[in-house]
Amino acid sequence: MRLIDTYILRRVLMPLLAAVGIAMAALLMQRLIHLLDLFANRGGPLSIILKMLGNLVPFYLGIALPAALFIGVLYAGSRLSSESELDAMRASGMSLLRLMVPILALAVVLVMISSYLLGWLQPVTRFGYRALVHLVTDTQWDSAIERGAFFNGFGGKTILIGDISDGGRTLTKIFVNEKDDSGRSVILTAERGDLQKQSDFSLVLRLHNGVRSETSANGDATRAMTFTQLDLPLESIAPEPFRARGEKETELTFNELVKFYFNTPDYLDIEDITAELHERAVRTISILFLPFLAFPVGISSRRTSKSVRMIVGVLFLIFYYEVLQFGEAMVRRKALDAIPALWVPCAIFAACSLWLFWVADRKPGQDPLAHLFDGLNAIGAWFRRLLPRRLRKVAE
Repeated sequence: MRLIDTYILRRVLMPLLAAVGIAMAALLMQRLIHLLDLFANRGGPLSIILKMLGNLVPFYLGIALPAALFIGVLYAGSRLSSESELDAMRASGMSLLRLMVPILALAVVLVMISSYLLGWLQPVTRFGYRALVHLVTDTQWDSAIERGAFFNGFGGKTILIGDISDGGRTLTKIFVNEKDDSGRSVILTAERGDLQKQSDFSLVLRLHNGVRSETSANGDATRAMTFTQLDLPLESIAPEPFRARGEKETELTFNELVKFYFNTPDYLDIEDITAELHERAVRTISILFLPFLAFPVGISSRRTSKSVRMIVGVLFLIFYYEVLQFGEAMVRRKALDAIPALWVPCAIFAACSLWLFWVADRKPGQDPLAHLFDGLNAIGAWFRRLLPRRLRKVAE
């Protein structure tokens, strides 16, 4: 039995890990495109992008793990069934429930991992991601700069900008007035300037084609010089401090949600706390029932192709999580309580999954999904007949 358990576990783990890798790569690449666009407009070191992507990993991993478990179990069940290995195991006297023992042990491990991700790691890293976005996008320069108006506060400099373009990074008709440590008055004028953000998020204004004039402290001496390029550091440019973590319910850990559920502060709504708390609990518990749904779907209706069973199973899973998101929204809007909005769909999902598994285990000749798969097969065959012969060969 230990050998069989190891074999089944290996059958599940390989597609599970592949699904996690593909899902994480797709989700992070989609977010990376958005971040590169943000940095192209705002500037900044690329190392911040890696930190932002790192903060997104727990969030996306919480999405990918349940789906990967479902796909792994479904694929393993389909392979065992199509290669007649499942028939041989059952003929030797083993039930489906006994074959599910290593899969359920894996599901328990994923429940513990997901509870940590959803309950503690995701809230902290979500706040960290938002803080980094604030660091990149919200600076004193962004809030102070205005076309055709004087502004100061950057190391004692008084600055006037004639025109602004390229998202605030290209400036024209620039005037700068400041006093140095010896009391001299320094005036800079330039045709154009480029705003460059350094690795520490300080700013340097690179001036092009301008004049620099100095006047002594007592005003009796003045000198001027022209330049083609001059770098002007802008001090005191750090962004305003980001807000404290916990002002949004999505940034609260599980124990903080429980605490605020009984003693909600004024800046939070009890409906948001309730929806967030119950939604995390339902998502975590639902992982335990995913194998009971995936395995029957995988071994049902041998006349149906593996791809059809995979697509139908994934659609079942997507529909269930869409129902949970709808229920969470209803709780936030005070339209429903948490029990009918979230726990009732969870109970229905668990009952249907256990019933399908019971039918597959106790009544091997009866397939409750056979009619569904046969109908999908008929639709697919009808669609293939409509295709031209060359496209039909590709589809087959």
